[in-house]
Amino acid sequence: MATSNVMDILASTDAEGETAAPDDEEDTGAPEDEDEETASAELEAEDGDTGDINALRKRGRASITLDEARQLQVRARARGKVVERRKAKVKAKARPKMPANMVPPNSGARQILERWSARKDPFAVRQDGHYYSITEIPCKCLGTATRAWLHIPAGEYKLFDRAVGEEVRFLGNTATATTNWTNLQRPSKNTYNEQEFLIQSITMQEAGLRVRYDSGEIEKIVGLSEAKAVLTGQSWLWDDAGMFLPKEIFHDTTGENLLYRSVRRSAVVYFHWDKTRTGGNANTRKILIDHLRNVPDTKVRTLSRTSGGAPVLPVPDGYIFTDNPERSEHGAFSAIVHIPEDIVFPVKPIDLGAGAPTKPLEVGLYLQLSLNGIAFEAKPST
Repeated sequence: MATSNVMDILASTDAEGETAAPDDEEDTGAPEDEDEETASAELEAEDGDTGDINALRKRGRASITLDEARQLQVRARARGKVVERRKAKVKAKARPKMPANMVPPNSGARQILERWSARKDPFAVRQDGHYYSITEIPCKCLGTATRAWLHIPAGEYKLFDRAVGEEVRFLGNTATATTNWTNLQRPSKNTYNEQEFLIQSITMQEAGLRVRYDSGEIEKIVGLSEAKAVLTGQSWLWDDAGMFLPKEIFHDTTGENLLYRSVRRSAVVYFHWDKTRTGGNANTRKILIDHLRNVPDTKVRTLSRTSGGAPVLPVPDGYIFTDNPERSEHGAFSAIVHIPEDIVFPVKPIDLGAGAPTKPLEVGLYLQLSLNGIAFEAKPST
């Protein structure tokens, strides 16, 4: 019969390796009901095809019957199933089995969402969450009026440890933190906005300079009484012209703050959680994030700090910052700029009008660190 002839031909080509026979479970399901009349089908195959149809055409078969077409369909379906099973096996072998105690990547947002959903209270999620805070790095001026240098001592400089309205100090001057210092706000020391913040990236920028001269020396110089607040560290100072600050602090051509650059090249940044501040045990957790020079320096001034392609440094998933440390399993959050070694920055004292150079007592360098991420906020019931 014609059908047996077709199958005999394919059995021969299978043995010779010209065609591929199904070598796994074949599809033996009955074909759908069709007309029993014999139909001829043109055998079309592209050049280079080594499949069943091309093999038959090479052996003089220009047409096939309906029964033969059904036999070829059964072979094709069975061969397809074998291929899919093999692909599935390869895929299963390629996927490593994760340890049972491993936290899957990007699970931070899912875990917080589940926790807030379980509270049954109204809440909102902001994708463009942003917190910022400033720290002061006091640079003592040592040496003489003709040969001096700024000394930045090794140590830790904290951020996010003060909220708006709390006390801060500028070069020894007591002041109150405003939104220029941070946007972290608490109605009081014992009440919170009930917000959890998943940190996803960080940025930083220079936040300003202050200078403090000896007030007694300032009073001796005629015409500087109105500038006394600036020269005693009570006001911000922007002075790349070198009227009140040593000109060595700024790059001659670009105006870049080289004192700020020296800190970026030398320091690292940590995240820190402290349970002792929240009535817990003495446990603290301190995580090294990166070298400060790897944190992108940006002066983006939009409400959505992470949009628009601004450079950011992604941080590992799962770091939480909450304005209510009592709800944090790790305690109160802060960030730390750590300078591991002293930094010496030579400067040349300037003449403020006394007829001779006057050495400042210290210069205040201020850094701003920004946390970008997803904010979960409690909402009052309506």
